[in-house]
This record gives sequence, C-alpha cells and structure tokens, in this order.
Amino acid sequence: MSSRLLLVLVAAQAISLAQIDRSPVPFPGGGSGGPWGAPRLPFPVPGRGGQGRTTPEETTTRTSGKLQKIDDKSLVVEAPDGRTLEFSRSGATKFYRDSKEISASDLKAGDQVTVESTQDQRGRLFARSVFLEPPQPTAPEETASTKPTAEPPRDPDDPGPPVLKRGVPEKRPAQPAGEAAEPAPEEAPPAHEDPYIEKARAAALTFSEGLPNYVCKEVMSRFASTSRPVDWRAQDIVSMEVVYENGKESYRNLAVNDKPTSKKIDELGGAWSTGEFATTLLDLLSPSTAAEFRFRGQSAVAGTQGRIYDFTVRQPQSHWHVQAASQSIYPAYKGSVWIEPASGRALRIEMQAAFLPTAFPFDTVESVVEYAKVRIGSREFLLPAHAESLMCQRGTPNCSRNTIDFRNYHKYEAETNIDYSATKPN
Repeated sequence: MSSRLLLVLVAAQAISLAQIDRSPVPFPGGGSGGPWGAPRLPFPVPGRGGQGRTTPEETTTRTSGKLQKIDDKSLVVEAPDGRTLEFSRSGATKFYRDSKEISASDLKAGDQVTVESTQDQRGRLFARSVFLEPPQPTAPEETASTKPTAEPPRDPDDPGPPVLKRGVPEKRPAQPAGEAAEPAPEEAPPAHEDPYIEKARAAALTFSEGLPNYVCKEVMSRFASTSRPVDWRAQDIVSMEVVYENGKESYRNLAVNDKPTSKKIDELGGAWSTGEFATTLLDLLSPSTAAEFRFRGQSAVAGTQGRIYDFTVRQPQSHWHVQAASQSIYPAYKGSVWIEPASGRALRIEMQAAFLPTAFPFDTVESVVEYAKVRIGSREFLLPAHAESLMCQRGTPNCSRNTIDFRNYHKYEAETNIDYSATKPN
C-alpha cells in the first residue's frame, strides 16, 4: 500500500475503495454497459493505523441482514439500508440457532442472520459469531438507502465539505426580438421526447463500437486534505500507459513519482482510478439505468458549446458500486451532462452519490470526466482528456482528491515476441 498517502491524511489510517461497476447494463443494439469492464474509483479513508491486525480495544458490532453468500473464508450479508457487507471467517467463527451451536453448512443464501464482528485498522470486518434468525416479514419497497436523510446541523463558521468544480452556464446576451429562446428547464420535454438525449444515446453506442485499438499516457495527481476550509496537499503522482485493445482496457509501465513499480494498479493503495472511458457514458444513457434528464441551459466545455442536462438515477437502477473496505453499496446519484447539439456527443459528465446510509463510512463521493476530440491515425474521436474524483470520510474534514490527465493517444499494435532459440521442427 502507499504509505506516503496513508501517513499524510492522519496519523492512523484505514484503506477503503470506491468503484463503479456497470458491466451488466444492457444498451440498445445489444452488448453490455461497455466493453471496458468495471471502472473503479478507490480512495483512502481515515481510521486507525497499523498493518491490518485486529486489536483487543476494538469494539464489537452487530449487523443484521439477508445472507447473500457463504464459503470457507467469508460470508456476505445485505443490510436493510442497502449496504452489502463482506465478513472474513475463520475456524474460530461460531454459528448459532436458538442459542445452540450449529454448523456453517446449516446456513444458505437467503437466510436472515445477525453477525457479531470486529473491524481491523483497514476497515475490514471479521465475523466472530453468526446467529441464524427467524424469517423476517417482507420489507417495504422503499428502503432506508433510498430515503433522503437530513444532514446534521453545521456550525455557522463551517464551510462544509469540498466539492469538485461545477460547470457553470455561460452568460448569454439578451435574446433579440423575434428570435425563439431556449426552453426554460421547467418547459423542457421529458427525456424520452428530447431529441438531443436520443441523439446522445445513438452517438454513445456508435462511439463504443468504432474505437480502434490505442494506447495513451495517464497521469494521476493525488491530493489529501484534513481541514476546513479545504487545504489540498499533494501526495504523489502516478503515471501509466493505458492500452485499449479489442474492447478491453489494461495498464502497464506504472510509475510513482517517476519511479517504476512492479505493482499492478489495484495494488498501489491510496487513491486511484480507472475506467474513465466510455463505460460511464454508456451506463448513464442506458435505458436500464432509467436516468431522468432535465434541460438546464448551455455552457462551453473545452471551447465547444454544449447543452446541459441535470440527471438523477434512483437507487434500484444504480450501477455505481461504491466500496469502503468490507462495505459496499449501489447508491442513488445525481449530476449533469454536457451534450454537443450537432453530434450528440457528451463533453462532460459530473456525478455525485446521494442518500448514502449513515452507517456508511463516506458521506461525499463525486466524479467528473471531460472529453475532447483526439486524432488517432486519420480519424478524430471524442475521448477523455481530464477527470477528477473526490471522497470524504463521514463527519470529518478528511478527504481525498484525484486529478487525472490523458495524453499522447496513438494507435496500438499488439507486440509479438519471437524466440529464435527454439529448436526448428524437422
């Protein structure tokens, strides 16, 4: 793990991840939510220090929910508030029903259980006792994770958590007499009747199907702040080559502060991000996501005028997988998308998680992706040029932020290795 990032945030640290997983999302014309797999947005979250060992002073917690999966090493439970919790188990984990000890094999997916667990310094959960409970009545359709929750009162001098830079519509001159004005947000047609949204869906699908194999350089600058007002402190710079080949994304030649590392990107620790390419766009525009769009106005992004649509995605249709160590959730989210009117191509996407359960370690999760025209060979494509991500620990000023730039796009040709030492067959 990246000790540099861990030590700067606070004296003691826990590691957590946030990731987007849109792979099962069907899109018009066939295929899934994107050939890029599951983009991920991991972040650090302050907690206790150490090497991940449980300690006697740690408190024991109890979590009730529906058992999703159980094997020799772990069990996964879905809580009523929408969180999914993964508990590690060992030979010391005990299982009970009606106060009598039973075997783990007596449990099956769908059972109602209560898990007594401890948590280590990295936020990982360890099951000590598992209690098989009587079946519970069917829960109402709307769970706690979908209900708005009021924020706790804030001190008058507290500026609140940081936010990623929001796109602001440009000021436009007064409308000349006799010229039709843009419809106001409240007059905008529903998404299924808006021709620009439909054009964006078609453009996104064409975009995903027409990309050539390419390689580019990604430079990710990582920052942390532990105060309000926010005071971002640089942590390090991670660079890598992103290889897009036959619809799949991979990473090679990783370096931290210009020093090569043999670690894979998911072994770096700290704050890192992948999958800023078409997956976010395809998922947002997929009918299965059922995003609700409303026209807000116009603004320029990277010198191109775009139509701004605010959107909301309800929790049952969310494919944004936010993970914090052993806890994860698919939260409702909202945001804005900038669409180029002539082509229907997306210029910028902002996303903010909404209604995160109070038991979840994060209360702020946001991301932004900006696209620009890039020439690969003899053709131009709209590809990510810049991205940002932000996450804050619940109830604290401890936050992490990434800024990511993509450079030097060019065609990728698979490398071929020839072994001249091999014996020539007769």
